[in-house]
Amino acid sequence: MDNELPRVSTFTVLKNIVKFVQNPIPIINGHFENLGSKSYRISMASMQDALITRDPELAQYILQKNHKNYIKSKIQTELLAEFAGKGLLTSNGAYWLKQRRLIQPGFHKKSLNGYIKIMSSMIENYTNELNSRIESGNTKINVFNEMSNLSIQIVARTLFTNDVDADKIKKIKDGVDILQAALVKNIRQPYLKWFRNVTGETKRNKALTKELYQLILNVIHERKNTKSANDDVLDMLLAARYEGTDEGMSDQQLLDEVLIIFVAGYETTANALTWTLYLLDKNRAELKKLRSECQQKHLSESLTLEDVMSLSYTKQVASEAMRIYPPAWIVDRLPIVEDEYNGVRISKDCVVNIFIYGIHHDPENWIDPEKFDPERFSKENKKNIRPYTYFPFGGGPRLCIGHQFAMMEIQLALYHLLTKFDFTCDAYVKADIAPSVTLRPKYAMMMDVVKLKEN
Repeated sequence: MDNELPRVSTFTVLKNIVKFVQNPIPIINGHFENLGSKSYRISMASMQDALITRDPELAQYILQKNHKNYIKSKIQTELLAEFAGKGLLTSNGAYWLKQRRLIQPGFHKKSLNGYIKIMSSMIENYTNELNSRIESGNTKINVFNEMSNLSIQIVARTLFTNDVDADKIKKIKDGVDILQAALVKNIRQPYLKWFRNVTGETKRNKALTKELYQLILNVIHERKNTKSANDDVLDMLLAARYEGTDEGMSDQQLLDEVLIIFVAGYETTANALTWTLYLLDKNRAELKKLRSECQQKHLSESLTLEDVMSLSYTKQVASEAMRIYPPAWIVDRLPIVEDEYNGVRISKDCVVNIFIYGIHHDPENWIDPEKFDPERFSKENKKNIRPYTYFPFGGGPRLCIGHQFAMMEIQLALYHLLTKFDFTCDAYVKADIAPSVTLRPKYAMMMDVVKLKEN
């Protein structure tokens, strides 16, 4: 028996299309509320059939239990790959597994302990520079811009050490931002592709992509020629060898993986830090508790992954911030062969969209889900969290390869920022969201920043 799901009509889709392009989350949430179901279908004559779900059991089934039958859709493997390359994030099947096994050791504990020194140095450089601005009277900042610049510096230096200067880092960041906006247009407004072709927008984006590719390839070639040892991510990628062979990655493969690390690594962390600072300003008791933990730790210059991860309450705060504002707010999968889950047929041409934001905010999964409560992730409470009701870094075998790197970066940044400064939102700041590839703030997140008095 096919337990058919409720379906959103073509008329309803068209009626909401403008609002959906601007921000799809309220539209998706509205359909769930109106239909009273954990999953629903949506289709139009010109669109691929789609299933949208906020059912954590279905999410677990697709991402973990029956993951071998599901691949990423063309949105990721073709549209995103147009500018981000065919690396881990945008590949499927045997090639993805081959690359995952090759690169995974570069994100193990030993490697992370090497990267942490670069990371800590970049954060301290930033806090020194921010302190100089404060002393000169510049106390108002756009936190999202600041965290974006900090995050891109960390990613760039961890990847390339000093092989790229500030101008090149800015060029990469600006290019990634432009191309990400183009990707969102291609996903949400495919019917305007002709217009983007006519106006030359598509041509300009392709030229920008080519320019970014060449910039990174030049860095790769220079590192190969100099054979310098930097103990950074690029060294790891260059040294990696496929199992049972002495063969490493081609220049194109290296380029693809470096691009993915940039795209996936910088903005997700910037968003997480921005939303965390916002939530802590609005919840001062939790800020006081986090700051107390950080002030008691006194991380040394020879810090390790264990030192950073010992900031247990800081990790709880970051986890709760990413529950409320998950960096990856939705993921999709496409079945290789027709499937069935609890009587619901999933055809080969049906894209399953797993609505992470909706699962993270569902009152059936979380008590008072809109409340900021880091205690949800305490050692005692964490064991009671149901599987796949919290997965900001994805789940199953395709769990983000850099999730420990990201958590280490977030905790270390919070440690330095909140033991040295206090951040206060302007009264008019709105916490509206602007879902892109990641979940960024819609408006400028303006804050006043002051230096804390030393104890």
